[in-house]
Amino acid sequence: MKKIPLIFGLFLLVFSCKKEVTLNFNEESIITSEQADISIIYPKTSGDKTVSNHINETIEAYISNQINFNDSIKTETFEATVEKFNADYTRFKNDFLDEDQKWIADIEGEIVLDTPELICFGMSSYINTGGAHGNSRIDFLNFNPETGKLYTMNDLIDDLDGFSALTETHFKTEVKTDDTADYFFGKDFQLPESIGFNETGVIILYNTYEIAAYSEGVTEFTIPYEDANSYLKINL
Repeated sequence: MKKIPLIFGLFLLVFSCKKEVTLNFNEESIITSEQADISIIYPKTSGDKTVSNHINETIEAYISNQINFNDSIKTETFEATVEKFNADYTRFKNDFLDEDQKWIADIEGEIVLDTPELICFGMSSYINTGGAHGNSRIDFLNFNPETGKLYTMNDLIDDLDGFSALTETHFKTEVKTDDTADYFFGKDFQLPESIGFNETGVIILYNTYEIAAYSEGVTEFTIPYEDANSYLKINL
């Protein structure tokens, strides 16, 4: 009988160790201006190999998607995508000798929130391959720290309809309107493509072109956890 508490205690220890994942973050950067102007700075994850690989591969795939504007041509690695951006710019310069505007790829990532249940990365990008202005956007990548996999909206929100109604209320206050139809091109209110999390609440951010006209720019506000927690599946 004396062995039972010991065995039970060892079981708890093994179980808790499986749940505890140690992750470290270091800044990774690719900065060059020999051809196109490229500045890519983002947190690189280390520690648990499986979890770190999932997170790093997802972030690098996100960056690749931002700078690979020709989706029909895929590259095998993140570094190859950066090289392709430079090669495409060089080819463009050779075809249009009078064009003196340099291509720009400016991407920066930061950790917005790091908790045992969620790691939120904020990713901002500005890509300019000619024209009156470049394309800029901000996205949030929300990871499960135990697996390194991305959370979906359904993983994070328990009641999407209720959370959408809550967000619409805050949206109307933020933009000072009682009618959102003009912002959503005549359609019903919609949640943004991605949501983020910080120390104080849920970040709601609509990129340029996502709602309203380009001149409206980015629409961003935070819903305090005291309002949002009842709709969330995670504890923050």
